[in-house]
Amino acid sequence: MRIAVLGASRNTGKAFVEQAIEKDLQITILARSPDKLPFTEEQLSKIQVIKGDALVKEDVAKTIEGADIVICSLGAKLEGLSISGDIGVEETGVKHLIETIKEANAVTAPRLIMVSSTGVNGFYDVPYVFRPFYSLLLTKPHQHKVVAETAIKNSGLPYTLVRPALLTSGKLTKAYRADFGVCGYTVSRNDVAHFILEQCVLENKFINASPSIAY
Repeated sequence: MRIAVLGASRNTGKAFVEQAIEKDLQITILARSPDKLPFTEEQLSKIQVIKGDALVKEDVAKTIEGADIVICSLGAKLEGLSISGDIGVEETGVKHLIETIKEANAVTAPRLIMVSSTGVNGFYDVPYVFRPFYSLLLTKPHQHKVVAETAIKNSGLPYTLVRPALLTSGKLTKAYRADFGVCGYTVSRNDVAHFILEQCVLENKFINASPSIAY
């Protein structure tokens, strides 16, 4: 199985790659600065790295060529009470993904798995105490995730939209809950990566679904 990953240099994408190579899966990643990737030499020996940018369609096309599954872990980063990074990159990246896949016209299209967020499609999966925080800080980033999610749903391609609660840098616990409407405060990036790898990829669950994940 070949898996392409956009957003592999940090956060959930990085955690997914680290766990996936332990399963001997073929991993291809897109990176702006391959020389700055946060992986060991041993890990890099198991990864195909494409130098490029998710905002450039040709680079995206090179990365996902021949992939069975595409993981999209793009997006801005919440640091304290501020947002950093490329706000809206997931919207453009997903647009390029969909266009590239359709233009390839393969017999079997790859499945798109996007790391999104709770609160994107209403607050049913956000605890009451967190809702003001989400409204204050995450409205703009979530607008781009809504556009990306909608494009994926309307594309006709197989997909999974993974909606984590507030992400942390905690350890892998495997003690998370994941299903439609799961409501919780936090979840670690390592556990989100584990869910994507074990349940979405290896067990082939949650096709054309939007599970939330939290403790």
